[in-house]
Amino acid sequence: MTVRIAQFVHAASDVVDEAFLREFPEVEVVKADSHESLAAALDGAEVLFVYNSAFTAEFAQLVRDKGRALKWIQFTTVGVEVGLRAGLPDGVFVTNAGNVSQRVLASHAMALMLGIMRGFRRFELLRGPREWARNGMSSYIVDPDSARMVILGMGHIGQDIARKAKAFDMEVICVTRAAAPAAPEIDRVVAREKVDEILPSADVVMVAMPLDNSTRGFLSAERIALMKKSAILVNISRGKVVDEAALAGALADGRILGAGLDAFAAEPLPATSPLWDLPNVLITPHVGGQGGHQLWRRMSDLIRDNMRRYLAGAPLKHVVRTPDGKLQGY
Repeated sequence: MTVRIAQFVHAASDVVDEAFLREFPEVEVVKADSHESLAAALDGAEVLFVYNSAFTAEFAQLVRDKGRALKWIQFTTVGVEVGLRAGLPDGVFVTNAGNVSQRVLASHAMALMLGIMRGFRRFELLRGPREWARNGMSSYIVDPDSARMVILGMGHIGQDIARKAKAFDMEVICVTRAAAPAAPEIDRVVAREKVDEILPSADVVMVAMPLDNSTRGFLSAERIALMKKSAILVNISRGKVVDEAALAGALADGRILGAGLDAFAAEPLPATSPLWDLPNVLITPHVGGQGGHQLWRRMSDLIRDNMRRYLAGAPLKHVVRTPDGKLQGY
């Protein structure tokens, strides 16, 4: 019996190649790149490969209407909250990319931090006028050695950021909703309700929280105001965890040193956002989880593993919602 898979993914996450099809001869894969082609691909499909931001309300309605045979949805992203909010079909397993992108995302977070610490954005602005401002820029350059990093979130990504931060001899404090012992790379764990006590001492605040009702607006204007003038904020998680207007104001007024941002409240970031023009902000267009062939290989390994499990009737990896609608660890 042929198992039909409908696929709607970015090219970088397309793991269905000749090797995939050779390994799973019982599988038929129909790739779609539009709503019209997806509607046809979903006809009789048991499995859907898709990414989070695809799930507009219209897309979700199409999946519910045409995906009547679906039993499993595999996201090629860690985030599934857009799909959950738009409305996933009932009675299907939903899995995400788990820890596939955690290492590259953590590396991106560190790159943003170092870029701000070393003044890269300000130096880039000097390239146009060909200005060699070696002495005038020294006040914008700081060193990570012995700096205190406060990571908001202690999931896979937060823990990997912590490991990388220790390589720069930083002190690492993780803020988490659940009591947890400190890992070797984490110097201290702080409960969420005590975050206001630790923010004033942070040299770097890393946002690595998922977006849910408890984290929306977590880094509020009041909490941003607690940060010291020499502090740096890095967000590689979700834009709506941070009060973006308050952050822009603090950056413009010099109330914090700078920010490295890969996630925004509205994406694409509107052309009218003041963040675009600030000299103390590094902006990347939500690409922190991208990582070339190595990341593709890890994604391929995960999806093949889950495909084997599905065909064998074994438990799937990284289940975030069960067919009865219960969320698991998300």
